[in-house]
Amino acid sequence: LVDEIRQVLSDAIKAGGTTLRDFSGTDGQPGYFSQSLFVYGRESEPCLQCGSPVKRRIIGQRSTFYCPVCQQ
Repeated sequence: LVDEIRQVLSDAIKAGGTTLRDFSGTDGQPGYFSQSLFVYGRESEPCLQCGSPVKRRIIGQRSTFYCPVCQQ
């Protein structure tokens, strides 16, 4: 898990971060890592890995999206 977290973080940094709304980096450019997200903002849409509907949970005023099949 630690290795995967490091890899995702490294990939996100290389892509300039994740622009979800009006965020931009210090150079004024948006981040493009959001194009790599498999479930974020895709509630009820099919998971890109297995096709199961993506679920959304609100935890502490924040939304969390997950695939109930792939992410157990």
